[in-house]
Amino acid sequence: MSLSPKSLRSPVNAGVRSPLPRVAKGPYTVNFAVGARFPAGKGASPRTTGSQGRRPRPEATRAGAPCCATRDAPAAQPLPVCACRGQVASSRAAPAAAASRGRAQKEPGRSAPGAGTSLGTDGPQRAVGAGGAMSFVRGPRGAPRLRPGPAGLVRAASGERHALLLLSDGAVRACGDNSRGQLGGAGARSRERPEPIQALVNLRMDLVSCGKEHSLSVCHKGRVFAWGAGSEGQLGTGKFEEINFIPQKIKALAGVKIIQVSCGHYHSLALSKDGQLFSWGKNSHGQLGLGKELPSQASPQRVRSLEGIPLAQVAAGGMHSFALSLSGTSFGWGDNSRGQLALSGKPIPAQISKPRSVGALKTLWVTYISCGHAHTAVLTQNGQVFTFGDNSFGQLGSHPEAEMRGPQLVKQIKGQVSQIDCGSYHTLVYVHTTGQVLSFGCGPSDTSDPAHPEASPENFCMKCLISADDLSDIQVQHIFAGTYADFVTTHQVASSKGVSRKTLPEISRISESLVQTWTAMRRSDKHEAVNSEISVIFSSPACLTASFLKKRKTRETTPVDVDLQMARDTFKKLVEEKWISSMITTCLEDRLLRALPYNSPHTEALSVFLLLPECPIMQDPKNWESLVIPFTEAVCKMSNRSLQVLKKCWASLEASSLNALVQMLKTAIVSQMLYLATNQETPHNFNTLLETMKKVYKVPENIPIPVTFSDFPFIFNTQSKIKLLQAYSSAKMEMTVMRSHQAVLQGNFELATFKLRVKRSHLVADALRQLRHVEDNDLCKLLVVEFIKEIRPESGGVSAEFFHCIFEEMTKPQYGMFIYPEERSCMWFPTHPKFEKKMYFLFGMLCGLSLFNSNIANLPFPLALYKKLLNQMPSLDDLKELTPLLGKCFQEILNDEAEGIEELDLHFSMHWDQNDIELIPNGMSVPVDQTNRKDYVSKCVDYIFNISVKEVYEEFHRGFYRVCDQQIIRYFQPEELMITLIGNTNYDWEQFEKDSKYEKGYHISHPTILLFWKVFHKLTLDEKKKFLLFLTGCDRLRVKGVHNIGIVFRCPETFSENDWPRSLTCHNILDLPKYSTMEKMEKALQVAINNHRGFV
Repeated sequence: MSLSPKSLRSPVNAGVRSPLPRVAKGPYTVNFAVGARFPAGKGASPRTTGSQGRRPRPEATRAGAPCCATRDAPAAQPLPVCACRGQVASSRAAPAAAASRGRAQKEPGRSAPGAGTSLGTDGPQRAVGAGGAMSFVRGPRGAPRLRPGPAGLVRAASGERHALLLLSDGAVRACGDNSRGQLGGAGARSRERPEPIQALVNLRMDLVSCGKEHSLSVCHKGRVFAWGAGSEGQLGTGKFEEINFIPQKIKALAGVKIIQVSCGHYHSLALSKDGQLFSWGKNSHGQLGLGKELPSQASPQRVRSLEGIPLAQVAAGGMHSFALSLSGTSFGWGDNSRGQLALSGKPIPAQISKPRSVGALKTLWVTYISCGHAHTAVLTQNGQVFTFGDNSFGQLGSHPEAEMRGPQLVKQIKGQVSQIDCGSYHTLVYVHTTGQVLSFGCGPSDTSDPAHPEASPENFCMKCLISADDLSDIQVQHIFAGTYADFVTTHQVASSKGVSRKTLPEISRISESLVQTWTAMRRSDKHEAVNSEISVIFSSPACLTASFLKKRKTRETTPVDVDLQMARDTFKKLVEEKWISSMITTCLEDRLLRALPYNSPHTEALSVFLLLPECPIMQDPKNWESLVIPFTEAVCKMSNRSLQVLKKCWASLEASSLNALVQMLKTAIVSQMLYLATNQETPHNFNTLLETMKKVYKVPENIPIPVTFSDFPFIFNTQSKIKLLQAYSSAKMEMTVMRSHQAVLQGNFELATFKLRVKRSHLVADALRQLRHVEDNDLCKLLVVEFIKEIRPESGGVSAEFFHCIFEEMTKPQYGMFIYPEERSCMWFPTHPKFEKKMYFLFGMLCGLSLFNSNIANLPFPLALYKKLLNQMPSLDDLKELTPLLGKCFQEILNDEAEGIEELDLHFSMHWDQNDIELIPNGMSVPVDQTNRKDYVSKCVDYIFNISVKEVYEEFHRGFYRVCDQQIIRYFQPEELMITLIGNTNYDWEQFEKDSKYEKGYHISHPTILLFWKVFHKLTLDEKKKFLLFLTGCDRLRVKGVHNIGIVFRCPETFSENDWPRSLTCHNILDLPKYSTMEKMEKALQVAINNHRGFV
C-alpha cells in the first residue's frame, strides 16, 4: 500500500537531489496503458483456474528474464495503443507498440481478458502526451491483461478492488468496485472505465493512495480528502462511518500542509511539510504508533515518538507501518507476526505499538520502503533489494518454503534496481540497468488468488513483466503495485537525464538558493511565500535538522549527523538581514523551543540541540530568558537515555562548536546575573543554566554545579555574585534532598535536613559536639536549628540567631580563641593557640555553614582573611586594618627618606603576640637600614598573616571549604566575600524605611506607621541594632538588592493595644498592634529591644 506522490525528490542522499527524469511533451512519447480488471463487486470471491502443472519455459522466453515456472494460458490478444488527448503521434511509436503486441502473443502467463471491470480503452489510437502507462490486472478467470491506460497518467494507486489514477493535469479518475464508496461517488456499484471524481474536478490533486476499501487524495495546497469505508476511522473525518461516498476534507489537518500519504488496509499515515507524522484509523496491532493504550482513532493524531526526526518517507502495510528518515534510519511499528518489521531480540515481539529503529536495516543505507499486506521490501543506495516478512507466495523473492528471517537480499535480481513497490502479496521492481520490470509473489500477472485456499505457493516466483525490448525509444518512469493491478508509466528515452526513481516530496529545509532568495529581498517587498518558508523551517526541529544533514556516504557512520560549520555560515548570512533575524527570533521563541524533542533517544532528533547554539540569535544577551532558558529547561527534562545520547554528541564536537555551546550558556548566565542585580527575586529556572553547564563539562558528581565564568568575572557585581552563590547553594540542597527522596517519601523528613539541637546555656559545646561527627552529605542539606525548650526547629531567623550568638561567644576576647592586637581592633589567629587545632577547623565549618545557608554574622576579621581564602597575599594596608598603630609605624619606616632610620635601632626581629621572634636567621644581629627596609616590612607582614598562623589558618581554611565550593567562591573579590559573610555595617536607616512594606491593615501613611518611624529614628545606634536582632535574628543589614532589608508590617485582627509587638524572624515580619499614642509606641519598641534574644 505505497504512496504515489506527484512532485518528488529522493532521500538517497540527505540534502542532495537525485536526478529526476523529465517527461517530454511532444510527438515522440508514446502513451501505453495496461488493461485492468478487478473482481466484480464487494463480497465476490475471486475465481482461479486451479492449479496447473509446471512445464519448461518455451524458447521464446525473453532474454535476461529471471528463470521461473509459468502457467499455461490462452494467448493474449494484440494490445491497442492508448488514446491521449486526440493528438496524432509520430510514426516512431509504431515499432514499440508492435513489438509489445508481438511479445504479448508469445509470452506464457498472459491470457485473454475475462469478465470484470476494465481500465482499458476502446480501440487502437496514436497518442502523445506527458507519458504512458501499462497495467497488469487479474480477472475472475485469472487471466492477466496488458491494456492501454488513460492519457497523461502520472501516478496510480490500487486498493483491493478499486484504483485511483492521477493525471498530469491534476485530475483524479477512479474505477473498480464502489460498494463501499471507494470511487468517490454514489450511484454505480462499480465502474469499468476510469471516470473523474466529481467532488474533485475543480481541484488540482498531487497525491493519491488506496487502502483496502478507502481512498485518500491530496490537493496542491496540501489538503487531504478522504472517502470510502470508514468504520475503523481510516478516513480521519472524526467519525466511524461505514460508508462515505463523497470525498470529505479532513478538517483536523486543515492547519498543516500534507506532502505524503499512505494507506494501510484500515489505517492511514500522513507526513506534513513541517515534518510532523500523523496517523489514524484502526490500531488493533499498534499500527498507528500511538501506544498500546489508545484504541482506533477517527481523527489524525501526531506520532510523537518520531518528533524532531527529519522524515523522508512514510509507508503503510496491511497492519504495520514504516517511516524512513532522511539520514536513512528505518522505523517500524504495528504487526510483526510474520516478521514484517524485521525486529530482533529474544523473544521477538509479535507487535509493537510505538516506532522502533530497525537495527537490521541500519547498515543497508535504505532509500525507499514499500509495504505489502504482511511483507516489506526496501531499496538500498547501491540498488539492491532486501525483503522480509510473509513469504507464503514467494513475495520475498525466494521459494515460499525457504526459511527467511530478517532482511534478505533478493539474489535473483540481476542488475541495479531503482524502484520498488509492494502489492498485497507480491513485489514489483524496476531494474534500470536491464530495463526490466520484475514481479515476484502472487500479483496481477498470476492466475490464482492469494485468498484462495487451493493456491499453490510453488507456482509463485519471479517473472519479467516488461523487458527493454518491449519499450523501443521509451523507458519506464514509475511503477505502482496493487492487489489486482500493477501500473507502469513510461517516458521517452531522449527526455531522460538519469535513472528513473520513485522520488518523494520532502519536508521544508534551507538550501543555498533559498538563502540567496531570502537575503536578496527587502523588508518592504511583498514576500508572503518567503515568510511562510522561514516560519515553517524555524518552527520545526525536524526541518531545521533536515537543512544541515551531512551527505550520506556508504558505510560511513558519524555520531553527529549535521554539518555545524554549514549551519554557522548559513545562520550568519540570515541574521545579517534584520527582518529575517526578527522572524527567526519569533519562530524560535513561539514554536521551535517549545517543540524540542527532549524525550527522544534518537540522534537525528537531538541534533537540533547541536544546531541552535550555532545561531547568533541564541548568543544574543537580550535573548537569555526567552530563548536560552527554554533550551536549558529542555536539556534538564531529558531522560537519562536521551541525555547520554546528547552527551555522546557533545563529546564528539569540534572545539569551535563546543565553544559555541559554552559561550551561549556563559552569556546567558552573565545576562541573568545583571538582571538579578536589579531584581529581588531569583527565578527558579536559573538552576537550569547551571545544570546544563554541568552536563556540558561532565564533571564528577562530588562537584555539584561547576560554573566556568573565568572569562567574565569583571561583569558581575556584588549582588549578582551573591545571588549566584545562593542559587548554587539552593541547587546543591535540592540535589542532596533528591538523593534522600526515598526517605522523604517514607515520611522521614529529618533525613532531608541538617538539624542542630542546642541549649542556649551550652550553645558552643552542643554545636561543636555535633559538628565533629557530621557527614559531608549533611553539610549540603538545609540547616535547621532547635533551641531546646524554646522553639521547634526552623530555618531562617532561628538559624540567624544561632550564628549571631555562637560567633558572638567564640570571638569574645575572654574566650581566648583569637587575639586582638589593640583595643577595639580586628581579631586574628594566635601564634600559640590555647585550643586544639581541631577547634579552628570547626570554626571554619561554622563560617562556611553561615555563608552556605545565606546568613550573616559579626566576624571581626580584617580583609586579610578573605584575601587568604581567595589565595591572595595580604599587604601592609591589611596590617593597618588589623593593628593601626603597628601599621602606621611600618608605613613611617617606608616613608623615611633621611638617614634617621638607623637611629631607630631596628633589627630583623619583632615582638608579636607576646613573643619576640627573628624574621631571618640571626635576625637580632641584622640591622634595618635604607637598603633593606622594604624587605623588613614585607617580612613583618608575611610573618603576622602567614608564617605565624600557618597551622591554625590551614585548619580554618580546610573547615570553611569543607562546606563551600571554591569554584564559586573564587569569583568574589575579597571585599565582596567579606560583605557577603558579615553583612552591611554602613547602616542607611532612611533607605531601611523606604524598603519596608505594608500589609494587612497598614499603609505607608497609616497613623501607627507614622508613629513607629518617628520613634524608631530617635533610637540610638545600639538600640536600632538590637531591634534588628529582635526583627531578624541578626544585627546587620544584608546587601541591598539581594534580600528585602526593610520591615514587613502587619496587624493581625486579634491584636489590640494591650499586646506587644511580635516578629517572624524568618521573613522580617513585624506584627505591630495599632498603637494610638507616642507613649505606647515608645514602650512597645523598648519591650522589643529588651527581648531581642530567645523565642516563645
